[in-house]
Formats: sequence, structure tokens, C-alpha cells
Amino acid sequence: MKTIIKRRWAIFVIWLIATILLTIIQPDINAILRQKGQEGTSSDSPSVIAGDILAKMNTTEGTDNLIVFYDEDKISEEEMQKIGDAVESIRSSSKELGITEMIDPFSLPDAKSSLFSEDGTTLMVSYKLDKKGREIDDIKTQFENKLDSVPVEFYLSGEDFINNDYLKASQAGVEKSAALTVIFILVVLVIAFKSVVTPFISLVAVAFSYLVSMGIAAQLIDKAGFPITSLTQMLLVLILFGIGTDYNILLFNRFKEELANGKSVDDSIINTYKTAGKTIAYSILTVFIAFLALVFSESPIYQSGVVVVIGVTILLIEILTLTPFIMKVLGKKIFWPSKNVGGHKENKFWEKTSSFGTKHPILVTVIILVLILPMILLHDEKLNFDTVGELGDSYPSSKAINLVAEHFGKGQAMPATVVIENDQPLNNNESLAIIDNITERLKALDGVKMVSSVTQPQGQPIEDFYVDSQMGSVTDGISQTKDGVDQIYSGLSEAQKGLESADFSKASQMVDGTEKLQAGVTALANGLKQIQAGIDDGTNNPQTIHNGLAAIETNLSAMSNGVAILAENYGKLQAGYSEMGTHYQDAANALLAVKGALIQMQSMTDAIGNSYEGSETDSNFQALKQTIDQLSTSLSQITPESIAVLNENYNTANAGFATANKSLASMTDGLSQMADGLKKLKNGLGQASSGIDTIVTNMNAVNTGLGEMKAGQQQLVAGLNGFGEFGDKLTDVNDGLEEISSGLDQTNGYLTQLNTNKTFFIPEEAITNEEFKKSLDAFMSEDRQITKLTVVLKDDPYSDAALATVSQINDALSNGLKGTQLSDAKSGTVGTSATTNDMNDVLSRDLNRTTVIVIIGVLLVLFLVIRSFWTPVFITASLIGAYYTAMFIINFIFLDILGYAGISSFVPFFSFIIIVALGVDYSIFLMMRFKEYPELTAKEAIVLASKHTGGVIISAVIILGGTFATLMPAGIVLLTELAIAVITGLIVLCFILLPLFVPALIALPEALKKLVSKEK
Repeated sequence: MKTIIKRRWAIFVIWLIATILLTIIQPDINAILRQKGQEGTSSDSPSVIAGDILAKMNTTEGTDNLIVFYDEDKISEEEMQKIGDAVESIRSSSKELGITEMIDPFSLPDAKSSLFSEDGTTLMVSYKLDKKGREIDDIKTQFENKLDSVPVEFYLSGEDFINNDYLKASQAGVEKSAALTVIFILVVLVIAFKSVVTPFISLVAVAFSYLVSMGIAAQLIDKAGFPITSLTQMLLVLILFGIGTDYNILLFNRFKEELANGKSVDDSIINTYKTAGKTIAYSILTVFIAFLALVFSESPIYQSGVVVVIGVTILLIEILTLTPFIMKVLGKKIFWPSKNVGGHKENKFWEKTSSFGTKHPILVTVIILVLILPMILLHDEKLNFDTVGELGDSYPSSKAINLVAEHFGKGQAMPATVVIENDQPLNNNESLAIIDNITERLKALDGVKMVSSVTQPQGQPIEDFYVDSQMGSVTDGISQTKDGVDQIYSGLSEAQKGLESADFSKASQMVDGTEKLQAGVTALANGLKQIQAGIDDGTNNPQTIHNGLAAIETNLSAMSNGVAILAENYGKLQAGYSEMGTHYQDAANALLAVKGALIQMQSMTDAIGNSYEGSETDSNFQALKQTIDQLSTSLSQITPESIAVLNENYNTANAGFATANKSLASMTDGLSQMADGLKKLKNGLGQASSGIDTIVTNMNAVNTGLGEMKAGQQQLVAGLNGFGEFGDKLTDVNDGLEEISSGLDQTNGYLTQLNTNKTFFIPEEAITNEEFKKSLDAFMSEDRQITKLTVVLKDDPYSDAALATVSQINDALSNGLKGTQLSDAKSGTVGTSATTNDMNDVLSRDLNRTTVIVIIGVLLVLFLVIRSFWTPVFITASLIGAYYTAMFIINFIFLDILGYAGISSFVPFFSFIIIVALGVDYSIFLMMRFKEYPELTAKEAIVLASKHTGGVIISAVIILGGTFATLMPAGIVLLTELAIAVITGLIVLCFILLPLFVPALIALPEALKKLVSKEK
């Protein structure tokens, strides 16, 4: 200390340069906080992991925000029109405003039901905002310029705007609290020291430590990613100014006492630091350990409290270096204008209470334990994470959310999002069936209002995607198919009978007959030529010729009749053949259709078997599957290729009929002309030669026609032979059709039973449908490996009921994926409720973990200071008692009286740290004085120590309590609760536990010994 006093001016210059430099280069931590935001959960929290998955899926940059339009008298058509114009103006300026995605009821009428309240008073526009490094206040101004002409109230809200308003409220609270703290400390110190110099000196010293600490912390936040929250700056202000002033009171009182004893300034400084300085060092050590324990917290919010470690370290350096400089330079002038340099007055209250505690230790201990133990044992920690609720209706962003909660339900404004990420695409029937099953599981939860997913984009099942709906269509189709099969069976049976009765062997005889007819015609033509020659020579008997001609005429007439009969029968044969061809074509096509339907039914039964857990043991289902497989096998030979072969034979036969028809027509014409020639021949043998010549010529034409007819008949025979083979197969086909009809009847009966089965099955063609693609795009990532489900909760997203629902959602999600092909998929829930639920878990774990670490740290320091076992334990017990008493009081005020849902999430944690870490300071003040009287008994020493330190501790408690009281005018529930908790804990500690309970506990062992000895 002598070296510090000697080099005091160099030390002062270093402090001055460091303070100025760090203040000048200090980055704006509020701007950093607005850009980075604050995280309440750790990186491995389920909601954070789910958020990372969702971020991969969302290709658009930005955070979700809202514009809320409100008219308490309902939004009129005219107002709606103007709102629509303003929204369109915003849409057209999306690039300028940083909007990457927008959903409104004007461009998307389908969304109107979810964006326009039923009572017609409130309308929402949802959008994603990319800040692009801009301040929210500047963005807000841009939006307000676009919405200036809107005739109703409008509010900008959402993640960015709520955080901005909360930070502004917190910053305003810090500034107000800092100003009130300075004023309050000045007033208290003036009263305590009766000096105007001491308060300013104390504040300046603390201000130096605060500015340097804040400068260092800001650089770590900016450059090293040190955690930061809206409480960072406020916590540093409160702790440093609170305990810094307390330590200064202790130092200056001891310095004043040493001066009053006639010591020099240098000796007074040295003696002050040997006694009070050591006390302060131990006290700062406990604060250091308590806040250093926050390093082990999971929550970045709690980790940010480590900034206090920096603060108290700098404060200790300031107390050891800068404060001695001030003492040396000013000396007794520190206490100007007070001329009384005596020490702090003895405190009568602490003297009497400690004396009573040592005289009646058992009674005091029992009474205090009876009062405090129920508070500890019955303590029920109910936390509230509602940032919006803390802001109330004081800010536009919170006003908007409250309007949405009132007119839509708060769950609508803050839905939860379930995400599933797989290493394979999810756009297939199996994966979609699992997603749909999870959708139904979530909808069945009591706390869930609606669930939208890729299979239920509107929150309702698409009936066509379920087996029961599809089975209705299938059973109808199967009934129609059965009717068609029966008709085909009937038609083919008739065709088969026709084919069986048709004697295709006579077609070959017809070819032989035609060949003989052709020979006869040839012979007839030769005979006529001879007749013609005979007539020309005149050597033959005319009567004989006449008789021959008559015979020819008779034969020709018979021949003509025969050809006519042949033509008639031939025509009937061709007509029957054509009709049979039509039937077999219809039958072939129908059989191919039946075969295709059976293949599709096989696919459906396979899908049902995969989704129906009892399919392997269900005899009805197995019988159905076996029947369909057998039917499919029986039709396996009916292929387009086999039908093509039949078509070829049929076409060959048809060509033969065409050729034969043409030949018959030629023969008919030739025979007619032959008859005309014979008539002329009979009328005049003179003209016989020319008539016979005509007949011979026509006979040649008939002969040629018969040759062509013969060739056509040969083609017909070849075709009919192939068709005859088809006729032979009709028997097998008809038997198969009979089995198909029976099988279809059984299948229909079984499938009718499946109409009640709500099994998901989406056909491949539906997955590739353009309409369903819109749902895939909305609920799946581009690579289709990530999907999301939007869950609207029934309860306030911050409520206990909503948090319980989120836990149920996570369980339902895990159970829905377990044992499926997506069992290895990553999944989770993200959103306000999910984050709050994770924060609740994280903060509870942090509180339990940190409580143990802090208590152990405090005990170690107390063991070091007091060098005994039970006294540190008693003091630690009193600190814990003070904390639980404070929690009981604020629960009673805010939950029982004011009806809040819970205590603000950070209050229990920071209340414990502050009450224990700072409360132990006063215990150390007391016990360090206690150790100055080793010659006295423990009872006498504690009473004397209480009498001398009571005034200092009360002043310190008033300073620290008053410092926290300055938080209440900030208007933020969190700060008010924290202030009341700390003040309550300090009051209980200062006026009950330290002056009464601790002395009683110190005297308790001796009292118990006396009680035991009396009983003996």
C-alpha cells in the first residue's frame, strides 16, 4: 500500500487514460444487441436444433413479422379498399423495404379466413423482413410512410419489432435507473457522512470502475462474441454502484475511525486496508465466485452475467489503487464540511437483537425455522416468459400482439412449427403416410387447435388420400368390372358356340369345288370353240347343234343358280365372320383392361399390407391377396403381342373374303353375258358364230374370276385356321373369366369392409399432380428431405398449458417416427412455446446447478474467513432463508394478489445470485469484526461486532436496496419483480437473520449443551 501511495499520480494518470480511451472506442452494445438479438437457450436445445433445420428449408432470408390493422367498429368496405391499396404499395416496394415474402388477404383470397378476424375488426398481413443491417426504427419509418393513408389504426409487430421495443424499454429503464441511483446514493451518503464531498468521491470512484469495465466488456461482446442480453448493462450498473458504494462506506468509515484515533493520513490508509480492505477483498471474492459460476450455465442470458466478474475485478483494482489516491490527496477533506471525524455510531437495534438472540437461541431458532422452512418446502417455482406481457400495451408491437390474441387467439399469432429432416426425399407414399399419421396424432392432443401439413395443407384431411375413400371408388369400379367381365363371358360364350358350329373344313372343299368349276368352265369354253368351228364349216347337223345349245342353256342356268347360292352363303359366312371379329376385339380390349385393373389392385393391396399391421395374420386379407394374384396369373398370356397375332390372322381372312367377293361379282356378270349370248345363238344360227365367240370371251373372264376366287379362298382357309386356334383358347379364357368374376365378387366383399379403415394411401399420379405440388412446395424443402407441420395451440403460447402441450407434441412426434422408415430422421419443434419450454428446462437446470456452485463457493470463502465449520454453515443457511423468503413474498404479491401467470423467468436466478453473493458481504463485514475480539466469548464477540457493524450494514443495505428500487419506475415487470425480490431478501437478512438468527445459531451449541446437562 505504501508503494501505491507513493506512485499515486502515475496510477491516477493510467486510470484516467484507460477510462477515456475505453469510453471513446467503446462500440454501441445496444446496436449490437439489436442486430444479434439475445438467445435464451443453448445451441443443443431441441428448439434451436429444430430452428436450424427450419432455416435450411426456408430459402427466403428474414424474420417473421406482422402488420395489424384495427378498427373497433369493424373495418368497412371503403377502409378495406384503402388498406388493400396500402398493402399493394408495400408489396410493390418489397425490395426497398427488405420484404422477402408476404402473405395478405388481398393477393391470396384463400388466406383471408386466417388473416381477417370473424368480428371484422382486425386484419393481419404476414411477411418476412430482411433488415440488411438497418435499424428497426428506420425500417419502421419506411413502413409508416407507406401506410400513412390508411384510415384505421395499424401496428408493426413481430420478432424484430417486439425485441426492438423491449430493448428500448430496457435501455430507458437503465438510463432512468442510473439517474435515480446516482441521486439516491448522493442523498443517502450525504445523510450518512454529513458531507457533500464523500458522496461525489464515492460516485466518481465507482464511475471509473464502471466505465472501464463496460469498455472492456463491450470490446469482448463486439470482437469475441461475449454473450449479451438486455440485462447486461443494467446488471453492471446495479452491482457496481450498489456494492461499490457499500465498500466505499466501509472504507471511508474505517478511514474516518482511524483518523479519529489520531493517526496520520498514510497510516490511516494502511490500517484501513489491513482491516476493511481485507473484508472487501473477501467480499469481492464471494461475488467473483458467484458470478463466475455463470460460466457453467447453458443459457446465454445467464452466461452474460459473467460481465459482473469483469466489473468486480476492475472494482477491486480501483479500490486498491484509485481510492487510496483520493484518500491521500484529500485526507480529512473527504468528509467536508463535517468536522467530526469519529467512526460510525454504534447501532442500538443490532445490539439489542443480537443480545436477545444469544440469550434465547433455542426459542429464536425454532421461531425463525417455523417461519422460513414452510416457505422453502412449499416453494413452487412458476416462471413466465411472456416478453409481450411485460411490455403491456405501452408499445405498438405488444399492442398488436394483444389485439391478435384477443381477436384471433394468441396461438394463431405465435404457432409452433414441427420439422422433420430425413436423408432421403419424403415425397413418396410411405413417408407421406407417416407424416399424415403424425399430423393426426398432433391434432388429437387437447392443447392443439389446428395442424397443417403437406398432406393436410388446410388443416383438414384430403379424403381422396385415404383407403376408405379410395375403396368406395374401387368397390364401385370392381362392381362395374365384374358386370363387364360377365358380359364378356356371355359374349365370348356365344362366339365360342358359333365357332364350334362353324365347319371351317368346308372352306377347303369350297376351294376344291371352285377348282373343279374352273375346269368345267374351261372345258365348256373349248366345246363352244368347237361348235363355233363346226358352224363355220357347215358340216354339222343344225338340229344337233340346237339340241346341244339347249343342253348348254340348261347347264348354264343351273350353274348360274349355283353361283347365286354360293354367293348368298358366302355373304352370310362373311357377315358372321365380321361380327365375330368385332366381338373378339371388344373381348381382347376388355381383358387387357381387366388385367391392368388387377395390376393396380395388386399395388393397392401391397400398400394396404404395409400400412396394416395385422395383414400377415388376417386370413381374409391373405385370401384376397391370393385371389388377386391368381387372377393376374391367369391373364398373364393376354398381352398386346398375342392380340396382334390374332389381328394378323383376322386381317388375312378378311383379305380373302374381299378377293372372293370380287371374283363372285365377275362370275355373275360373265354368266349373265353367257346367257345373253345363248339366246342370240338360238335365235339365229347365222349369228351363232359371233354369239359363241362372245360366250367364249365371257367364259374366259369367268375362268379368270374363278382363278382369283380360288386364290382368295386359299387365303381365307389360312386365316380361318389361325382363328380356329383362337376359338380353341376361348374355352380356357372363359373358364378364367368365370374365376375372375367370382374373385372380383369376393374382393369387393372384403374391400367393402375396409371402407372404415382410415389408412393413408396416395397414388403416384397424385404426388406428381400440379395441385399437390403446391402443397409440397409450401411444406417441404426443394430437395424434399425436410418437411414442416404448423401447429396452432389453443392456449397462450407462454402459458404452462402451452408448454405442457409442446412436451406432448415432442412425445407424439418421437412416437410417430419410432419404428418407421423415418425412425432415424431428425425432428423437433420450434416457435415461441417451444423456445419457452426449452428455456424453462435450461433455466431450471441452470438455477439448480448454479445454486450448488454458489453455495459451495460461499462456504469456502466463509471457511477461509472465519476458520470454523458451523458458523459458515449458519450464515449460508441464513442467506438461503433470505432468498426463499423473498421468493415467497413476490409469489404472493404477483401471483396471488395481482394474478400473474408466473414470475418473470430471470428473477429467481438473478435474485439468488444477488441476495446470496451480495448478502454474504454483510455477513463477512460482521464476521471480520467478530474476529477482532478473540479474547471475548463467542456470544460477547458477536454482540459487540453487531453493535459496531450494524450501522454500516444497514447503510449498505439501504444503498443497495435503494439502487435496486430505482428499477421499478422503468415500468418493466421483470425489473419490478427483481427489485422487490432483492429488497425483500436484503431486509430479511439485515433486520432478522444477521442480527438475530446468526447470533442465536452461534450461541445455540452452548445452549443445547446446557439443556442436555440439565436433563441429565
